[in-house]
Amino acid sequence: VNAVAGGPTFGTDVATLRNNRNRRLDKGLLSIDRTHILKANGAWDLPFGPNQLFLSTAPSVVQRVVEGWQVSSVFSWISGAPLSFIPGTTASPFVIGTMGFRSANTADLVGKLPKSIGQVEKGKGVVQYFSSLSVKNAPVPNFGGDPNLPSRFTNQVVVDSSGNIVLKNPEPGTTGNTAINMPGITGPAALGLDMALSKKVRIGENKLFTLRTDAINVLNTPIWGNPNMNINSATFGAITTATGNRTITFNARIDF
Repeated sequence: VNAVAGGPTFGTDVATLRNNRNRRLDKGLLSIDRTHILKANGAWDLPFGPNQLFLSTAPSVVQRVVEGWQVSSVFSWISGAPLSFIPGTTASPFVIGTMGFRSANTADLVGKLPKSIGQVEKGKGVVQYFSSLSVKNAPVPNFGGDPNLPSRFTNQVVVDSSGNIVLKNPEPGTTGNTAINMPGITGPAALGLDMALSKKVRIGENKLFTLRTDAINVLNTPIWGNPNMNINSATFGAITTATGNRTITFNARIDF
């Protein structure tokens, strides 16, 4: 379910149910769900030149230089996308299958998630999103003495800062108890501020010259990718991608 201003939006991100007898197991948020979306824009004519607050009595040459300037901006803040804790392995990346039907699996939540879970923290050469959680190895079951099965089962667990187990792999032959696109677990938010500065100069009676500078992501704030959600990965919780470098462009045009 995805809540919007006009009411809830219903849809599906899961093609195949993990358990036909427990459909609530796959009840989660849509991948398009964003809890908060804040956007604003505006344009301001700078008060310089004739009939303006500043330099209205300046020499004509100065007035021609300072008049006609405009500043505009677009601001946005969007909360992160919903995430899923997955038990990925090399042999079968977070997928379960029965009789030809395949579906994504999730991890088992066996402890309490920290209240402050999900914050971007930059360290030496690494960006971590779940700094209060870490992974460690747990004993692998014997599997009845079968020599092949242990290599196909990574029994890694996620623990909190006190060493308590919070997340673990589902037992062999079972599905995880957490939802796909789990409510309350979202990726990094995205902050954006674009600005432009323009100057218009009239040439004669029917020509207009415009000089404009655009700054995309003027604050140079990175837009972080989602963290590694695989509880069997040594880099669980690490963010390895980012976009949103500041871009400045200059352009000029003549309307006639």
